[in-house]
Amino acid sequence: MSREPVDRRTAIRLSAGAAATALLAGRASAQDNEMLNLLGEIASDLLPQKPLNLVRMVADIIALEKKANAKALPLSPLDAIRPPPLLPVEGSFYQSAVPRLVTLIDRNEKGDPQAAEEAGALLAQVNANLRTVPDALKPEPLVMSTRRDFPSLKSEYRQLFDTMTPSPAHAESIAFHTALALEKQERYATVGSPLKVPWFFIAAIHNLEASCNFRAHLHNGDFPLSQRTRQVPAGRPIVWLPPSDWAASATDALKLLGFANQTDWSLERTLYRLEAYNGFGYRRQKVPTPYLWCMSNHYSAGKYVADGKWSATAKSRQLGAAVLIRSLVDGGHVTWG
Repeated sequence: MSREPVDRRTAIRLSAGAAATALLAGRASAQDNEMLNLLGEIASDLLPQKPLNLVRMVADIIALEKKANAKALPLSPLDAIRPPPLLPVEGSFYQSAVPRLVTLIDRNEKGDPQAAEEAGALLAQVNANLRTVPDALKPEPLVMSTRRDFPSLKSEYRQLFDTMTPSPAHAESIAFHTALALEKQERYATVGSPLKVPWFFIAAIHNLEASCNFRAHLHNGDFPLSQRTRQVPAGRPIVWLPPSDWAASATDALKLLGFANQTDWSLERTLYRLEAYNGFGYRRQKVPTPYLWCMSNHYSAGKYVADGKWSATAKSRQLGAAVLIRSLVDGGHVTWG
């Protein structure tokens, strides 16, 4: 009788089970121990991110800033926008830490690449603790209702965008990320122009998926670029090392997600693509997705704190893509015909 083929994950699980049985029976071999170690590595990838040690991270950021100042490295243009005080407090740490880390990377990029890499690693940790896997990147296809197709939602996007008011409490954070997008516009355009993808669309995704870390993959914020992605979508780019630069990885992400060579980049279609990328799960909760509307009057609370786990009281801390785009539009940097 022929046997059905077993996929790799199932094979690993069966082998690990046999190894665990051997260990309990006191007859585990070196191969069994190796299999159990592999199982531990797989499990650690699947478990939620551990809480950040905020006190340690504050100390690390301050140390990197002192190091840059001691070397008299030139200030970044982003230093002109001062973020909130850097405090090890859960509610405000993200808004204060991300601008400082992005600025540190900018300052150290040429003068001290190792310090830039250290800041990039810290930024990747902060981002990983905020990120949940977008539905568009999950192995299973997203099942859409009739209220999730573009024709049904087109007018809603325009109405929400036109009636959006950026949150005054987050004015400094919005200003920083707007300045950052403009500062890095050329890098985004260099990737987007050959693919016919607007630079500000890439900037919005980069902010949400990687906290604007140019030393991490655009696909999902995985760090470092010297390795392929580990989270979904894993193993990207398929052809890697060389190259190992952010632009090449970003190009792979945009092609993988089907954004390359699209012809309709109207405001409504742009917002639809952004929401579809992260998933329409917030519509089931009757909450405007923070992926678009966080730091505006359209979003106050409600968040998926893990894959499929909803909290009505949790709040997103990241700047919504639509709010960033609105800031760029209000500043005259982005226009639509």
